Amino acid sequence: MKEDLRQEKIEQKSEQKKEVKFKENEHANKIRGYQKAVIGLTIATSLLGASTIGFGIAYGVTQNQANTYSMQLENVYQRNYYELVDSVNNADMKISKLLASNSREYQGKMLTEISQASKEMQSNIATLPLSGDNVMQSVRFINQMAGYTQVLEEKLAKGDTLSEADKETLSDMHDSLTEMKKYLNKMSENMWNGYSILGASSQMNGEFDDFTLEFAQIKADDTDYPTMIYDGPFSDSVVNQKIKGLSGAEISKEDAYKKIDGLFKNISNLQYQGETDGRFSTFNYSLMNSEGQNIFVQTTKIGGHILTVSGNVESNIKNIDFAQAEKIALDFAKSNGVENAKVVWSEELNSQAYFNIAPVQNNIILYPDLVKVKVDLEHGDVIGYDAISYFTNHAARSLGAAGISVDVAKANIDSSFEIKKERLVLAPLDYNREILCFEFEATRDGATYYIYFNAATGQEENILKVVETTDGSKLM
Repeated sequence: MKEDLRQEKIEQKSEQKKEVKFKENEHANKIRGYQKAVIGLTIATSLLGASTIGFGIAYGVTQNQANTYSMQLENVYQRNYYELVDSVNNADMKISKLLASNSREYQGKMLTEISQASKEMQSNIATLPLSGDNVMQSVRFINQMAGYTQVLEEKLAKGDTLSEADKETLSDMHDSLTEMKKYLNKMSENMWNGYSILGASSQMNGEFDDFTLEFAQIKADDTDYPTMIYDGPFSDSVVNQKIKGLSGAEISKEDAYKKIDGLFKNISNLQYQGETDGRFSTFNYSLMNSEGQNIFVQTTKIGGHILTVSGNVESNIKNIDFAQAEKIALDFAKSNGVENAKVVWSEELNSQAYFNIAPVQNNIILYPDLVKVKVDLEHGDVIGYDAISYFTNHAARSLGAAGISVDVAKANIDSSFEIKKERLVLAPLDYNREILCFEFEATRDGATYYIYFNAATGQEENILKVVETTDGSKLM
């Protein structure tokens, strides 16, 4: 229930971010152009991650509170603070990926993105109520990072390579960001518990206000936390915005009711909850399973496919093993039209099993068509399902053979990595690309990476790093 409430809160805040526009004057004492947010029924596309809440999107206050000036201003401050957290985390992860790569093209891409993240940090800090020179160390570091990465980017563009001194400086930069983001996370947790930036900035403690003094301690701790998380390779990728995977006639809400009633066993209180007309047009239902767990289900109007299932159970009881849960997940996906599929990522946490399932064509894993399933290990019920990526991207594809051998691609990986697994995959990349790649699971210094090389050209396309957290393993 707690997770559901927090998810609902995030969805409301996301809508506020889209529809509420604030403008401050230089003294931050006037807000203009405020339009009340219209909170509609929105369903998050990442329902199944072991941790679905990223601090970077968790800003804002409730709609009723936002009717007052002080809450509007608090909204502005928290928005910029959490965007700062996102930018710091983003730059930290990009540097980690850069240091794992030997490709000049990929390094250049990462440097461009690090520089952009640094500029976003500069903008976010500039809009926070900070005063005095006791925060200048962090501000100076961010300014220098933006300039330094631009210099390295220009160096690579001229055909040069990164020197060992360059990599050492980048490594030090990574350490500083890791230290910074962990203290920021502590402040984020305080905000969840009611901490107010506006309130702290109005409380003077000697020469400086409380918020400035707390922010000045940004270099005090050296713990880590990931923000933008993925529960498996490409788990939240929606490569093409055009819906390609839906087929069939449009069904009625009565037909959707019958489908859900037949799919879920031993349920009660199945009720129609309205419909959604967004990228996907859906009928929405709530139900209660035999154990009294509340479940929310969406079916597509076109074809009557199950799109999402959202539920949660707090239990430490395990009556079925992981292999049984995997079969339940695969069977559920198959009953919803996901054929020739296999589990490509799995995780167990708090008596719940999480599975990423991808179709396979010609022994090639189709990551763009990923489906996510969550199974309750106490009762063996499916309490989470997300087929948004599948129905967005699934279509008949003509997949050619790789243009290079796996050994040629493997030779481009730094010798400091130990390769654990290799396979051919269709990977969703930036700019709406789907590229046939060799995927290598590799370890270095106790960390696990997934490295992707273009199977036609051998070019390094992407690197994902596994981050161990208190709520499971994530890839970034």
